[in-house]
Formats: sequence, structure tokens, C-alpha cells
Amino acid sequence: MKLSIKYKDLFEIEKLRDKLAKNKLFKKFVETYSLKTNVKDLNTKSFWNKLTNKNRETFTSSPIYQNKINLVIKRVRKRTGRLLDIGFGNGDVEEKLRNLENLSLFDIDISDCAISNAKRSFRWTFKIGNIFKIPFRQGYFDIVLVLDVLEHLTGNKTFKAYTEITRVLKKNGELIISVPLNEGLEEMLGRGENPNGHMRDYTPDIIRAELTISGFKIFKETLLYAFKESYLLKSLVLNFLPFGIRKPNLMIVFAKKK
Repeated sequence: MKLSIKYKDLFEIEKLRDKLAKNKLFKKFVETYSLKTNVKDLNTKSFWNKLTNKNRETFTSSPIYQNKINLVIKRVRKRTGRLLDIGFGNGDVEEKLRNLENLSLFDIDISDCAISNAKRSFRWTFKIGNIFKIPFRQGYFDIVLVLDVLEHLTGNKTFKAYTEITRVLKKNGELIISVPLNEGLEEMLGRGENPNGHMRDYTPDIIRAELTISGFKIFKETLLYAFKESYLLKSLVLNFLPFGIRKPNLMIVFAKKK
């Protein structure tokens, strides 16, 4: 399959990536990341300074967001060593780990507003930084969290981010990633809206392929669904229904560096 410059539309590119990922055509899959789209990149420091406080109440009241945080906390709570949270935002992970003694937390974000807020609330190490140039030495961390971050990156910078994550993570270190699924981004962009600055439209196969290519072995996946009411009950019921009856809205992936 020869790639063509006709793939300018983000969603055409993502459909192509999904197809290549399903067929494990990883060389062609990687080539698609050189293709540019016409989606404007809003993810600047000023953009995130505005969203940091604005989104706090929205996230706090979101059952799927809180469930995601709780599942991540459940995984890392009994671990030891150093944990890096990339793009920590409002510090919801940090809040739940506030009294934990067995982990040393380190956090980076492009928003100086997020950094300022966190330093007033927590005792850990907070630095201005981004996923393309992580301000820590090689092999420094036992766990790296990248929660709802990758969808904010342009395709041509995605594997640069994975390279940096790999650099700072110890061998057999753990990477925990979450990405939104089926969020209706195409419809939002069609209306001229992109409130969260998303640059990607992930599928489970795309995130699996990216991790495999970047040298990670996935050992657990969790799919979450965006129910506004009776969240836990409806999520439980889905476990007993045929797979695919409802599309998931978020995916958490737990992986280890090979």
C-alpha cells in the first residue's frame, strides 16, 4: 500500500491507521505519522492556563473521569519507587496519593498555572515541562502516567513523545496511558468546535500499535463508558451484554517497557 498526500483529513488518516494496525502493517502505520492534517493545534501554554481551572468542576463531577483516576490509583498505590505524572493538570491523581509514603511523585505540565496551583497544595516535585523534552535523566522512573495527553499531540510528534517516555522509564518500568474513544470529535470539528484541543481520534488498535512499536508490552486494558447517571450500575450491566452493543468512551492501557 503506497501512501498518498491526499490523506489530509484527520479522520481519513485515523481510519487508515486503524486498518494498518489491525493488519499489523507497522511500517506503513508509522509512515502515516508524517502526514499533516488541517486541524489547528490549540495546545499552547496560554490555552492550558485557561483550561486548568475552568475544567476542574467538570472533571470532578464526571463519573467516567473519576473512575479512571480510581483505577489508576488502585494500580499504583502499592508500588514503590518514583512515579512521573505527565500533564497532571488539576492534580487529581496527586490528591488521592497525598498521604502515600511508598512512592515519590514527580510531575510536569506545560501550564505554569497548574504548576503554581500544585505547589501550593502538594509537597512533591513539580516542573514546567512537556512530553517531548522531559526534564529528568535516563531510566529515572519506575512508573510513568500519561493520562488523556496523547490525543493532544499532532501525529508527527507522537513517536517523539514515546521516545522520551522510554528514555526516562526504567527497564520493566510501567507505563499507564488513557485516551478518549468515540467522543464525537469529527462532529465537533465540523461545527468549528474543539473545546479540549484534541488532535487525534484514537481507536484501541491504534494505541496498541503505538505501544508495541515503541517497545512496550501491554498486560492489561480497561474500557470505560460515559454514563451520566447510574454510572456504576450501567457499567456493571455492560459486562453481561454482548460486546460492542455500546461503544466505549475511554481506554486505559497498562504496559511495561521491554
